[in-house]
Amino acid sequence: MGVHMKKYLLIAFAITGAGLSTAGAQTFTAPVGERPKATQRPPAPVYDRGVAGAVPRAARGNPIQMLNPAAPERYRAPVEDTVTYDPDNPSRITGIILVGLRW
Repeated sequence: MGVHMKKYLLIAFAITGAGLSTAGAQTFTAPVGERPKATQRPPAPVYDRGVAGAVPRAARGNPIQMLNPAAPERYRAPVEDTVTYDPDNPSRITGIILVGLRW
């Protein structure tokens, strides 16, 4: 090692030692006083319509009434729960939902 190299190495150790000595002098404390109040958010809504489709609908009630066009109101459900539509032509039904999950 040359004289210049030893000089640079000594300066590098001095700078590193100075940095380490000042790092230990830092303190991290939280301010003392009144804490800010946390905002309360309302709970997420819970929907009762988790399962959709023809099979769960039949299991909940009388499945024969699903075929009856004059069925009482309690046996009726939204059509969107049991069929799928063509997005370009809403009057065209493209499929039947046997079991589906809604979220």
